[in-house]
Amino acid sequence: MTYSEFTKLADILNESVLADKKFGQTLDYCVSCSMLFGFWKDVVGKRFEKVSVPYEFKNSVLYVSVMSPVVTQELSMFKADIIKKYEPYAQGLNFVIKEIRFDYKNWFAVKKSIDNANGSNAFDADSPEYYTEKDYEAIGLDNDEKLEFEKLRKSFDNNVFLPENVKEKMYNNAVIMYKAQKLRKMQAQKEE
Repeated sequence: MTYSEFTKLADILNESVLADKKFGQTLDYCVSCSMLFGFWKDVVGKRFEKVSVPYEFKNSVLYVSVMSPVVTQELSMFKADIIKKYEPYAQGLNFVIKEIRFDYKNWFAVKKSIDNANGSNAFDADSPEYYTEKDYEAIGLDNDEKLEFEKLRKSFDNNVFLPENVKEKMYNNAVIMYKAQKLRKMQAQKEE
């Protein structure tokens, strides 16, 4: 291949280290998957865009990490609709989605790796927008929970490397995430 100013970077990289068989996937495939994942928020909408994220596509199966079992249950009810709405995006990238699998056990690891890759602030609250401050204020903490959060506060305060505003934000987000989890459990119990 002769290189010119019109040679695609992906072509050059595919011929180099990234095309090595041990990596198993070409750059084009990775870019296409990334684009496919980018359409997720357009397909599922605001309600689910912050509590679910696709992380792998293999053998016509889209793997999606979700924040909790409740989100898994909700999205599972809409699985056929999601696949149908995703179809034009997938076809444009030469993919066919036959199945979607939801997993909540790897949420924090997947979310953290995506936040790091995107340069996002990993300390932003991971709670759905449909909970209000009033909802969070209504959720109380028992004595054991308060003690655990006091320990968490002390561990943040003892960290000399973080600025005070980041420590405060991390603590507040931990409380909000915990209360959001309690709210979701309460909603699931009401629905049963």
